[in-house]
Amino acid sequence: MVIGYSNLESYIVSALFPSMLMLMNACSLDVQHNNQRFLVSLPLPRHQLVLAKYLSLLPYAAISLTCTLLIYLAGVATGRTIEPIAWRELLLVIACFPLLASFYFPLYYWLGQKGMQIVNMIFMMLVMIGYPAIPSVNKKFPGLFDWINSATTDNILLWAIGGMAYLFFIYCSYLISLRVFVKKDI
Repeated sequence: MVIGYSNLESYIVSALFPSMLMLMNACSLDVQHNNQRFLVSLPLPRHQLVLAKYLSLLPYAAISLTCTLLIYLAGVATGRTIEPIAWRELLLVIACFPLLASFYFPLYYWLGQKGMQIVNMIFMMLVMIGYPAIPSVNKKFPGLFDWINSATTDNILLWAIGGMAYLFFIYCSYLISLRVFVKKDI
């Protein structure tokens, strides 16, 4: 929250930090305490264990959204910002978190204890490098943010196709994670 408040002009970008940190911490603790061995011993099919891991993204995203709103309210209370909150951009940044997790989870199930520290470091570097890169994307593709901000009804089909592709990508990641976890000997 301190990082988001200190960069209040781009507070929306800091919405990824809490959720990614919670995800990485939870997965690191699972690996460190060897929780997968315990979970596999429970009378649950493995697909429910993987599904539970993917469903844990929802509270992480909600906490991240709440933290970002608190950063915005702190900026308003201190008089550092007076512009209205950019809901569409905020929700798109929050929606990027499940996409990042869709890359993270298959690696988590595949590498297990062997390489999770390296994967965590790579993902943190991606988030840290991606944080200052967002304004440069706006300069290189100004039409992208204009398209996102337009609320006309003629692009509803594009939003629907994008939403279906988004859900399909997360589902494919779930299937890959499930296949890796089912074949894994714990």
